[in-house]
Amino acid sequence: MQATDQLDGILPVCLKSSSRDGKVISEASYEEIAGLVSEGQIVILKSAFESGIMLEYRAALRRWAQDNATFPHGTSPSAFPDLNFHRIDDGVIKSVCPHVFHQFAFNTIEELDEYIGKPSLEIAESMRSLQNRIAGTDFPLSLTGLRLKILHYPSGGGFLAEHSHPLEPQRIGLILSLSRIGMDVRTGATCFLTPSGPVDTTDSHDIGDIIIFRYDLPHRVTTIDEDTTLDWNSDAGKWSVVLELRETHALSHRGQPHSAS
Repeated sequence: MQATDQLDGILPVCLKSSSRDGKVISEASYEEIAGLVSEGQIVILKSAFESGIMLEYRAALRRWAQDNATFPHGTSPSAFPDLNFHRIDDGVIKSVCPHVFHQFAFNTIEELDEYIGKPSLEIAESMRSLQNRIAGTDFPLSLTGLRLKILHYPSGGGFLAEHSHPLEPQRIGLILSLSRIGMDVRTGATCFLTPSGPVDTTDSHDIGDIIIFRYDLPHRVTTIDEDTTLDWNSDAGKWSVVLELRETHALSHRGQPHSAS
């Protein structure tokens, strides 16, 4: 369970894991994981969710996007805190933290249609339990607690500039992958700047895996498959599921470039 040095950085700590009775479990205890994360190591729970379930969820997300109009640019979604919405951010609109992705924000999962609401709730509750057990927090899924977000970084240019979050009160971040390495995404991944050096998860964050990291570590998503043509109607690219506190998200800030790739 130790990270290993490599030529251009540090490898994440990868742990065998699975889901059982709505909870994510691994070969290490929650306390052991918490210790690794607090040291600044990047932990990946391998196969936390079955790949088939992840692909079904991704298909449900695409269906929901087709059934619901995109949220318009020029209006802040913060003015509608209970809204479930999706929006394509193509990089044209300036942002404190530059990015290109298709985002889905589910603030009131209980109001979603069953085909998307049921799997969203199951995934969110499993991740919420993991968050609270490792971080020692007690956040609910609510308008004042955690909300579920899904980010699709399309092949051909999806990315997220380096940024950091306040450590408190969330303490840790979780990133669940809905993408298959070598099939949905070939190049580009979430990269971190840790106390021991840069960590690149290109070859280690596969579909169904959950990254766990200390929330104040600088991180970014490098450009996804930049040698291809960007197509917003394609499933290709990197899909990430995260939980976030609205208050913490608002305090996030852009970091400085580093050498991880």
